[in-house]
Amino acid sequence: MDTTTLIWVIVGIVVVLAIVVVALLLTARGRRERRREHQHEHAEKLRADARETELQAREHEAEAARARADAAAASAAAEAAKARAAEAAIDAERRAGAIDEHRAEAEGLRQQHAEAMRKADDIDPYADGTGARSTAAPPAAAHADDARDDRDTVLEGTERDRRANTDERPPTPPERHEHTERT
Repeated sequence: MDTTTLIWVIVGIVVVLAIVVVALLLTARGRRERRREHQHEHAEKLRADARETELQAREHEAEAARARADAAAASAAAEAAKARAAEAAIDAERRAGAIDEHRAEAEGLRQQHAEAMRKADDIDPYADGTGARSTAAPPAAAHADDARDDRDTVLEGTERDRRANTDERPPTPPERHEHTERT
């Protein structure tokens, strides 16, 4: 081989190497760009996942806060219901005590009335031992009417008290001590 040919072969190899180097440099730059883009996309995906996770964490925290608030409201409502129940129980006891007081007061008035009637019968010379008037009693229409009105008023008052405390029908009126007039 002569020298010229050898020079041309060396030049050809150098040119081919130069083309290969230039081609590698051009493709390496593209590969670097693609690698950067791929890394950037991967980083963006990780950021999006992190934001999504943070949003889910906030939602769970909000749900937990809402559940705490609901529990506190339910607890407050339960406490209010307990307070109302306690007030109702106290009111019922107070009213039951008032009913017992009224009943006892009415019974005391009835006993006073019975005692007053017994004393009146003891003092009255015309009354026999049973509380009935004897036939020999003098006519005392005016006095008997006043006494009858007083007894009726007391009986009506005690009867009203008894009816207010029970749902019974009123009993037949008690026997009255009436004067029988002689004719």
